[in-house]
Amino acid sequence: MSSSLGITLRDSGNASTNSSGHEGAYECRVSFQPTLLPVVYSLLFVLSLLGNFTALTSLLKNWRCSSQATAFTLNLIIIDVLFTLSLPLQIYYYANGNNWIFGEFMCKTTSSLFFANIYGCTMFLTCICVDRYIAVVHPIKYLKLQRPVYRALVSCVIWLVIAIVVLTYAFSGRTANRFADGKISCMENFGKKSWSGWLAPIAISSSIAGFFLPFFSIVTCYSLIARRIMGMTQGKQRGQHVKKKSLRTILVVLGVLIISFLPFHVVQILHTLARIQVLPSLSLLPFTCGARTVVMGLACLNSSLDPVVYYFSAENFQLLPCCHRKDSSRSSESTSNNKL
Repeated sequence: MSSSLGITLRDSGNASTNSSGHEGAYECRVSFQPTLLPVVYSLLFVLSLLGNFTALTSLLKNWRCSSQATAFTLNLIIIDVLFTLSLPLQIYYYANGNNWIFGEFMCKTTSSLFFANIYGCTMFLTCICVDRYIAVVHPIKYLKLQRPVYRALVSCVIWLVIAIVVLTYAFSGRTANRFADGKISCMENFGKKSWSGWLAPIAISSSIAGFFLPFFSIVTCYSLIARRIMGMTQGKQRGQHVKKKSLRTILVVLGVLIISFLPFHVVQILHTLARIQVLPSLSLLPFTCGARTVVMGLACLNSSLDPVVYYFSAENFQLLPCCHRKDSSRSSESTSNNKL
């Protein structure tokens, strides 16, 4: 089956298996994929490295005069850089006509980094927003939570969750499968047995727990902070700058999630439901197969957008150490404390 967009779906068998033992796979072969994704990934590779290393340099130089919430930003940068370093393998894969030559282990590794980036970034961005919410709506409680151990503990829990999800995905089944024409796929072309077995529950539950719940939590934080600002009387506007800055930070985070991750998870759920035939597969798969190519590019875009979050959330985003400006730094810190 083909479409005007160059999307070809090939049924590799219903009850039988193909040469790789891959039972009943509908192959989503998108003609513009080998052209679009290598170009997009190459640009993102450069932009992400430049943006994240710039953010990392600024964060480390200004660490002593930064808020404790920058611990979440540091983890965000780490997970972005790890994913970005895997992009050259993906670039070669798609440029090579969706033919993976690096083996099952490297396919699992790059796939794991892709999903770790999606869900890890979502969780750390959520932590940044919750931190801003507590600072604005519960300032006294926020002062009690300034000990670094709390951020370190939360970060460790998030990394543990990421590790569990990634290991579950990595050991559930093969990620490198053979197309009907003999090429080796990576992170695609799963068979009916995989979709109806381990893959569909992981895909749907990960999207719900790993994206939609954090996303609605961030929307809730934004709404509560906005209501707090709108409810401020004229005599209580001394801390309005801090509150508006927090509101702007959460708005930027929402923008990143809406642009990068929301389309991916919506298409992923639709594609999964079509694969397990909860939704009509013959009418929906041609759309989702083509759409997945676009939304995967958008999902990878977040690694170059996350430094923008740091720019809006940091007290001092600059390449020169803030300690070189002690007077202004102390003045800013004093003002910030007064506002809280």
